Amino acid sequence: MPNIQPAIDTFMADITLMEKGFDQDIRKMIKRMQGMSETELINTINQANFFQEMVDAGYGEALDKLDDEYTRVLQAAIKEARKRGIEPLTGASIEGLETLRDLDYKRLLGRAEAHADDLRSILFRGVYGGNSIQSISAALESTTLASHQLNVVAYDSLAIFDDTARFKVFEGQDVRWTYIGPQDERTRDACKQTKADEPKNGYKEKDIPSDTPIGIRGGFNCRHSWMVR
Repeated sequence: MPNIQPAIDTFMADITLMEKGFDQDIRKMIKRMQGMSETELINTINQANFFQEMVDAGYGEALDKLDDEYTRVLQAAIKEARKRGIEPLTGASIEGLETLRDLDYKRLLGRAEAHADDLRSILFRGVYGGNSIQSISAALESTTLASHQLNVVAYDSLAIFDDTARFKVFEGQDVRWTYIGPQDERTRDACKQTKADEPKNGYKEKDIPSDTPIGIRGGFNCRHSWMVR
């Protein structure tokens, strides 16, 4: 399977870099807003579009780079199918994968939009309440977009797409499936059982356990994948 971790690491590094520059711009904004009248303050915060500014500052580019990884994992699955003499994907399957990809993209955009709303709220409450620059800055720093949660969502979304794309490429074909991934103290019981019960030649498509279905695998943030033997 394609190694998706480097793409996730790059995505998170890009977001962290974007946030550093964006945070500096907000601190400058705090100083300007503290000298405003209430009317000016209200107008300024209502006109501020932190979401678009974050997209322009690098979040949009980081998302586009991650979206390129979706293309890569799909092409890898298609390449593997053609090596086996299978001409993959019908129009409906392609449209379904494109829909899944678009939903993931919008989901990650939504994370940035929610974060932007949090920043605007924290900034306005702080300045309107007469708080110091230091206390407002500390409150802003307490919320971050480049969080573990965003990392997990990005990884899980791409991993699900990777598994689903592979399944759609080989769906209905005479192939066997194997369940791969770490077997350690963090491994879910369902994943351990799926691996323990795996036949010597792998699972037939119809016999894949319902507790670890392709795409969902063992559940949210699962580290396992279904591969064609």
